[in-house]
Amino acid sequence: MNVMIIGGFLGSGKTTLLLNVVKKMIAQSKKIAVVENEIGEIGIDGNYLKKEGLTVQELFGGCICCTLTAGLIETLQKIETAYHPDLVIIEATGAARPGDIVTTLHDDNCPLRFESIKVVTVVDVTRYEMLIQVMEPLLTGQIQRADIVAVNKIDEASIKQIDRIIECIAKLNPSAAIVAMSAEEEVYTLNPFMELL
Repeated sequence: MNVMIIGGFLGSGKTTLLLNVVKKMIAQSKKIAVVENEIGEIGIDGNYLKKEGLTVQELFGGCICCTLTAGLIETLQKIETAYHPDLVIIEATGAARPGDIVTTLHDDNCPLRFESIKVVTVVDVTRYEMLIQVMEPLLTGQIQRADIVAVNKIDEASIKQIDRIIECIAKLNPSAAIVAMSAEEEVYTLNPFMELL
């Protein structure tokens, strides 16, 4: 099983990025499952999906949507048994630590085997400097565990601000790919996300 965990603080653009990645993968005839925490945020709910022209029962023709009510491992087991997806995307809450999710999946007691587990952290460039002051351990942890850091909302920031934030992120995680983007305006390439798979 291949897993992509999308994390980031509340309002950073996780759901918008998730929907764009799923649409691209479905267009490539990939079978996708989406697991979403049931706690707050915009989330993938019926109203949002209808707005996007989608239904909750079957997302993008090959994507199912679950909630983490019974525990992550049990949910992933059910998905693997029922759907055999090419990719499972887990959208974590803003308060989640992606490293903890990865640790859970790598636990010796986990009955599932994973081909890959990749972490994407979405950072709101317009709020980064404020959030790093008040939520430093959480935000730093999310960035340090990422394979890709998506610096989002570049359409709302100056080049100077974007460069400054990217420099800070690169210091926190020199091995991560950093993608400057605007998920809402679709100003980015999905190639780095596709290359994770």
